[in-house]
Amino acid sequence: MDLKKRVESLALPLTMFLQKRAERLSLSLTAFLILSVLGAVALGHAVIGGVFYFGPVYLPHAPKQPVAFSHKLHAGTNKIPCQYCHSDARRTESAGIPTAKKCMNCHVVVKTESPEVVKIAAAHDNGKPIEWVRVYKNPDHVWFSHKRHIKKGVECQTCHGPVETMEVVSKVVDHQMGFCLSCHKSKKAPTDCWTCHT
Repeated sequence: MDLKKRVESLALPLTMFLQKRAERLSLSLTAFLILSVLGAVALGHAVIGGVFYFGPVYLPHAPKQPVAFSHKLHAGTNKIPCQYCHSDARRTESAGIPTAKKCMNCHVVVKTESPEVVKIAAAHDNGKPIEWVRVYKNPDHVWFSHKRHIKKGVECQTCHGPVETMEVVSKVVDHQMGFCLSCHKSKKAPTDCWTCHT
């Protein structure tokens, strides 16, 4: 049997099936097909919307960093506040990554012989930034302001987990839309679309 006859033999039963379904619903075949396509589109939107709302969870994410920096030691044991190093958080949308100069405020005298501090000192002396690997990143269609959240008293750990206990920072909180909306609802913060999607 050639391909054309095979396709025709399959198309006829499919057409008859669709016509019978349309007749059962008292619709023309065209109307039935249009409604079927619209239903498929609506289902597709629901699935895609569900992915954005509940989302695939990509946890944990702990990229290798150019300097073995311990938040457990600095923020945990030594109790250095998050905003000492991430000082942009209270001023801007971005929390910012500390410069080598910020690290050298202490490390000009503390653990100067440590191999990791030597890397930081070299970056500082050469005027080159340390190429930290980002752990958290919001999609381009999401606007987030660290400044606004800090002004409202939201703790860093709410969105980033217990960083002060981490030897290596990893992504432990999944920033899907559902996570953000749950928090906004519990704190009676705005939940309209334009709050985060501008």
